[in-house]
Amino acid sequence: MKPRLFLIMTAALASTAGAQKVTLDFWAHWGSEQRRPTINKIIDTWNKAHPDIQVKYTFVPFDQIQTKTLASVAAKNPPDVVVIDIRTSRIRASKNQNTDLSKLGADKVKEQFYANLWTTGTYKGDQYALPFVTESRFLYYNKDAFKEAGLNPGKGPATWDDLMAYAKKLDKKSGPIYQRIGFYPLYGNFGFEGWVQNAGEDTWDDSRDNPNVNSATAVRTLNWIKEWNDRYGSRTLTSFKASFGSGTQDPFISGKLGMIAEAGTYAATLAKYAPGMNYGMVRMPTPTGQTGAMTSWGGGFNVELPAGGQHPKEAYAFAKWFVTEGARIWAKEQNDFPAYKSASLGITSPAFRMMSANMKNTFVSVSPQYAPTYGTYIDKAVDEVLNRDVDAKKALDDAQTQIKRVIEENRR
Repeated sequence: MKPRLFLIMTAALASTAGAQKVTLDFWAHWGSEQRRPTINKIIDTWNKAHPDIQVKYTFVPFDQIQTKTLASVAAKNPPDVVVIDIRTSRIRASKNQNTDLSKLGADKVKEQFYANLWTTGTYKGDQYALPFVTESRFLYYNKDAFKEAGLNPGKGPATWDDLMAYAKKLDKKSGPIYQRIGFYPLYGNFGFEGWVQNAGEDTWDDSRDNPNVNSATAVRTLNWIKEWNDRYGSRTLTSFKASFGSGTQDPFISGKLGMIAEAGTYAATLAKYAPGMNYGMVRMPTPTGQTGAMTSWGGGFNVELPAGGQHPKEAYAFAKWFVTEGARIWAKEQNDFPAYKSASLGITSPAFRMMSANMKNTFVSVSPQYAPTYGTYIDKAVDEVLNRDVDAKKALDDAQTQIKRVIEENRR
């Protein structure tokens, strides 16, 4: 064989061998009995259609995935693709910890996604993440418990005053022991900051550079939560929460709570673990009963390519498919709201349509760049007010001071 022909054939064979199969390491936090089958279905669908680019799924617990991803980047051995908290993509972009997807063509698909979700991955004009899903919070209530308490099962509470009045009727005690608590604002999935936003004000300015955690609205909200806390008692609330579990031991499913604030995805949980439960689902009550842009809040997840991955083109191809076609499967089975516009059009379940309609009243926040762990100071303030009788204004003033100090230190 002539040398030149041999070299050409060798190069061709090497090229073919190189194109035969790339295996991508894909990290996400879905490992539960409810979520894992759906993520498996999505990956299997991709793998069957793309024999040259296979995806291997690695489950990493939610509370570990950010830390482990950053550690893998530092060690120069990152996964190819990762699903990660939607609020934190900009922070990683500012530290060169994720890949600039604009260089891979991400800007061409921008218009296919909801703008407020797309911008969570935008940093200095470039795109560092593709948005996957978000959700909106709702108030779920037990219709049978409503009937038992003499409440109209076809009408949930609309105001904070309604919420308190309904809860008092839903409370059930055996002697001094609560068998059922009607409602408590910090049970479920809404939180102190969610209630502040529900009252019409964010804890940060629009730039996410300046905290506003001690505003008059925040102080009023914390005092309102304290009213609930004082009525039930800290000891009762702590011991009651200790009995909560997942699945059939969920406090709402097991009948320990008459009402609970949860994400739209909770409807899928109820369908799985309490298929016969007679429940209602309404928008979050507000102080006045009027809705606004922050009546509810949504978290969610972005898809990123950690910096230093070995197969960026193939990883981007999978990531783009995952947040579009994969999102159709996920939204239908898990009731999350997809960032990809067309993925929501074919889903007609009542819970999903409610979430779709509620997105205009849903606030999706982004973590502040210079104080990503600011929540620890707010949690401390809330704990001091509820469990140590510290004045709400003083506790939140202290949190504001501490957060501003952290920002100043991190800006140096």
